[in-house]
Amino acid sequence: MWDKFSPEEMARRWSLARLLMNEHDLKALLIFGNSGVNRHNQANVFWLTNHLDLHHNYLVAPRDESLEPALYVGLRNHVPNARQVSETPIIEWGGYRPAVTAAERIKACGITKGRLGVVGVNAKFGMGMPYQHFQVLGRELPDLELLDVTQEFTRLREVKSDEEITWLERAAALTDRSIEALRFKIRLGLPEYALLGIIEGAYRVDGGLPHIAFLRSMPMNAPTGCVPAQNPSNRTIEKGDVIITEISASYWGYSGQIHRPFFIGADPTPEWLTMFEAALEAYHRVSQVIRPGACEADVIREASVLGERGYQIYDDLIHGYGVDIHPPIIDRSCMEYWPWDAARPAPAGRQFELGMAIVVQPNPITPDERMGLQLGALTIVTGGGAQSLHEVPFEPIVVEV
Repeated sequence: MWDKFSPEEMARRWSLARLLMNEHDLKALLIFGNSGVNRHNQANVFWLTNHLDLHHNYLVAPRDESLEPALYVGLRNHVPNARQVSETPIIEWGGYRPAVTAAERIKACGITKGRLGVVGVNAKFGMGMPYQHFQVLGRELPDLELLDVTQEFTRLREVKSDEEITWLERAAALTDRSIEALRFKIRLGLPEYALLGIIEGAYRVDGGLPHIAFLRSMPMNAPTGCVPAQNPSNRTIEKGDVIITEISASYWGYSGQIHRPFFIGADPTPEWLTMFEAALEAYHRVSQVIRPGACEADVIREASVLGERGYQIYDDLIHGYGVDIHPPIIDRSCMEYWPWDAARPAPAGRQFELGMAIVVQPNPITPDERMGLQLGALTIVTGGGAQSLHEVPFEPIVVEV
């Protein structure tokens, strides 16, 4: 299912984009996206067009409001649907030489000298447009300076509007359904891969789109991994198992995210319960400190309870979210500051702002990496802390079999 934001919301975004162009003296933005991570590599194009393509896209976005933006879709047969979901004035197939097509539009707008802002997929991971396309742009637009502003553009998306938060709330509700479905539908003898049918079936019927369904099953008394797996196996579920999960369902591009462990036919053993309680304490301490004006060092300090209890982490401790992963991001390098020492604090890092969407996901693991769980949720930064958008209780889920 697809949806549209209000004209006022889209105008707000274009206003921010043009302010960015003014700030950096850019004649236009050329924004690239592809279908990676269930279309979430389209985040930057999607933000200005409402189009989530299954291939690649280019958006030519002039600073001059009298010049019409143009969206060039990767495959010809995707054009009719793009025109249905997007209000972009010009929507065409980009052809087999999409960089040439985009360059021709830029020249048709009279933009041949000065600066062109280039926006890629994700600045944190250094992912931009294909190198061959970049070379073509250099040849086709020799007098334009190409300036990478992917990071600066992403900053425009970090604080969510009220409409965006509403979509995130819908995505969180869809994601919660997968947890409840697993609670009641897991059966002994099911292979791991069958659980994906349960997860995605729980929200697909109501228009949700899949984003993440990571899981790992193992005996509680003989753990074999510390993080959920991206590729489910054919291992069958047995009594006494634990299943660790990371699940995101999307509402037209905007995603929830939840992490809960499932204990099959038995309560968690003392070792697993101790780990769960450490994750829960870290979650509460971190979510309480994340508020406007707090910084990344405050989060690292509050999460140090994990290190004090002898655990490490593997995945990010927190990351910005909504459509894709973006800053603020605190990865496992924060363990360098555990146990916390006021005489050797972590660098302050980024400050949190009102309305940011943050996944808080403490993921304690044993140092040998054979045991671990994640406990977390998508939250919104408020004056009183990071408030979860999910309604699933923060407690061990015991599945009766």
